[in-house]
Amino acid sequence: MKPMNAPRDIDLGGILVDPFVRYLFLALVILMAIRFVVGRLGLRSMFANPPLAEAALYVCILVSLVAFWL
Repeated sequence: MKPMNAPRDIDLGGILVDPFVRYLFLALVILMAIRFVVGRLGLRSMFANPPLAEAALYVCILVSLVAFWL
């Protein structure tokens, strides 16, 4: 079994950014794609509180990214 390497900090102009920020942005991109598909299919009306459902979906996407890619 190959040992896991710890993710490294990202250097943006001398500012070190935690690798977790990558997961935040990636989860946001995935959420935007899912929002587009759900909007095109007209499924947004299925939810009683769509913003709350989107927030919960964002958290689920973020947790799965961290759990499977860390």
